Amino acid sequence: MPSQTESPSAHTRLSSKMKLPNLRKARTGFFGKSGGPSPSIKTDSATSIIDTPETSLSFPTDKSKSNSSVSATRRSSPERPRPSRPTSEIYTSSSSRTDPNGSPPNSVVRSSSVPLSPFAPRLISAQEGQWFHQSVILVFGEVGVPERPIDGTITVHHHLEGYPATQWPVTSGHFKVLVHLDPGMNRLRFDFSASKIAPTSSGIAVNFLPLTSCPPLHLAILLAKDSLGEYECHSDRKLREGNDVRMAKKKFRMAAYLAQLFTGEQMFRHRLGRRCFRLGEEWVADSLSSRDDGVMRSVAKVHILRTQKTVRDIQQREASQDAQGIWDIASEAVEDYFGEIAPAAKRHVAVLVLDAKGELRFGDLRSRSAFSNGLGLCGSRSLYTLPSCLEEVVSAFSDCSRPGDAIGNNDSSESGSFWEIATSAMKNMLEAFISPQPPTQPRDLEHINRTFLMKEPYSFRSKSPGLKFCVPKDESSWPRVDCLRFRYHPCFRIPTDPVPPALPDNPQVYAIENGIVAGAQSGIVLVEICTDGLYRAHREFTRPEREVSLLEDDLRESLPGGHKTRPMKLRIYSAGQGKIVVEDFSTSKSSKVQLPNGYGVAFKSSSLGRPKAGGSEPQQLVLHTVTPGRMLTSIRVFHNSALGGLEFMYEDSSTQVFGRRESSESHEKVEVSDFTLDTRKGESLLGFCVRSGAQVEGIEILTSFGRRSPIFGNPHGGGASNTLIPPRGRSIVGVSGSYTQCVVEFSILYK
Repeated sequence: MPSQTESPSAHTRLSSKMKLPNLRKARTGFFGKSGGPSPSIKTDSATSIIDTPETSLSFPTDKSKSNSSVSATRRSSPERPRPSRPTSEIYTSSSSRTDPNGSPPNSVVRSSSVPLSPFAPRLISAQEGQWFHQSVILVFGEVGVPERPIDGTITVHHHLEGYPATQWPVTSGHFKVLVHLDPGMNRLRFDFSASKIAPTSSGIAVNFLPLTSCPPLHLAILLAKDSLGEYECHSDRKLREGNDVRMAKKKFRMAAYLAQLFTGEQMFRHRLGRRCFRLGEEWVADSLSSRDDGVMRSVAKVHILRTQKTVRDIQQREASQDAQGIWDIASEAVEDYFGEIAPAAKRHVAVLVLDAKGELRFGDLRSRSAFSNGLGLCGSRSLYTLPSCLEEVVSAFSDCSRPGDAIGNNDSSESGSFWEIATSAMKNMLEAFISPQPPTQPRDLEHINRTFLMKEPYSFRSKSPGLKFCVPKDESSWPRVDCLRFRYHPCFRIPTDPVPPALPDNPQVYAIENGIVAGAQSGIVLVEICTDGLYRAHREFTRPEREVSLLEDDLRESLPGGHKTRPMKLRIYSAGQGKIVVEDFSTSKSSKVQLPNGYGVAFKSSSLGRPKAGGSEPQQLVLHTVTPGRMLTSIRVFHNSALGGLEFMYEDSSTQVFGRRESSESHEKVEVSDFTLDTRKGESLLGFCVRSGAQVEGIEILTSFGRRSPIFGNPHGGGASNTLIPPRGRSIVGVSGSYTQCVVEFSILYK
């Protein structure tokens, strides 16, 4: 569809008596004054992860030039000044830059000239040829000039009219719209209409690439075996739209799309690219538009699960706040339904418990989510206030009707008006289904409604008028550290990202003289610093670092003044979804081990397996290689379903044994495997890759030449893969741990 309209009505000339103000002068716009600071994104770190080259949200200064990303109605008036389009650095990219996914700019889609009409919609949050990975996106922008604020309506026409047009309000020259995209290129047209103003248009072409290679977020509604399939609902809403499973699916689906576009927009504002999670889909009649009559599309699938428990069982556990009981009921139903679709470690399911009376935000349920624990639970108490389609989004978050006592107004989440209840419902769903858990710092999701509205209605809870303009700095947002944890989650992977490891790659910590070194095969991406049990600061890394030095003086320098001398706790995250917690940074000094015969001091790495297992026998073995002239030639491994022991063999035929030579399990036959080093070429032992859980399930030997042995033991055992390699410039001088019938604890000594 052409982005320029040629209709005579669209070219109706403005009155010659009306002077167009010069739009190049300083103006107050969507993000504030021209050239002034925008709602900049603050970080607690000197180092930041930046997937896009922009660093702040602001308008250009008076002399700045902006490249248009919209095509608009042309008006022939050579004497009039050409207005400059308001832009935002984070939403502007020159032709020499790549898009947020790392792809080159689209050479097929060309930006057109600056719109000559001041009333042509100017898009701020979308660029010509930009790539998106979700089917519903948020677009906001401006209409008119600051000297003449104007209200009206924006009508969005989708690609090839393949989706019903939607209308959105313009408030004092500002607008926010939700746009549906089809896979591939989408040519969109934005029509502005208002009283006494000639209709104007602008257009843009953007691209939608579904992320089919990422694990999806599955949506599911859980019903008791004797459930009627109805949720609690205000009487007026019940008469108008119903409260059955059909309507619950529509509202749940729409809430998921709102959560998706909110998260995707937040990732982009934090300069982490146009990345977002995807929803599991199916080919059914679309419900995202109230104007579609049975049109078939790929939309988010809402699964219906049945538990063997009754409504009474669920509500009794809820009334007693038995979080584990509710969790067990949902887990069993999810496993029965999804067990053959994906293993538990690889699936992420958001479950709406339709028969629950409340929101299910109590006990351990508050610290669990679908992306962090594979399963997130939320109740249906406020479901009736949520929109069921795109056309209802503005009305749902602007409805000032009061629920009264119609459905038992005893919950604080039910106080206020319908729009405030809907906002609380969206907040609870974001926490239960998406948020990284446990939370690092308090989250401000109380005003999630402002993401979808330009003007906020009166608040009955706070007894205050709503915001006149809902600009980004006043909206709710994911904290920076949450977005950094999203960045390397498998569900947020984009095509240019490396394939994540099959198992979580847990970081390992190695003590050094003045601090610690953290390392991981997939790279370290984030270090959170806590004192007194609370988050204080963080260090982030632009690219995953295989090894990072964390020196005590540097870490304390980043802490607030009153906490520089407090004991520090570190949470270290890898790009491979691994995590390790250093409870007390100062205890790293206790990792020193005195070597015999005056060979100095070594350090011990963090232990893998089950430290201090009952009945285990501790052992610490210093290799003969600490003595000059002694050379390790091979390693013999005793194993079956777990690691039984290691025998180190030297050039002078001497040996050392760690663990047991005999069978690691009395009823299993022991297997013996040898791995030989090429000592003639100078090959030496570099480290180990260990699969561990309650015991050491399997072990892999790594050499200085980059060779890896087979996995001895259970190649598929253990809940995580852990690599033990000394920091740069240091070498292995021994191993340490404990064993029973098999090795239950393992670490290395290095100097």
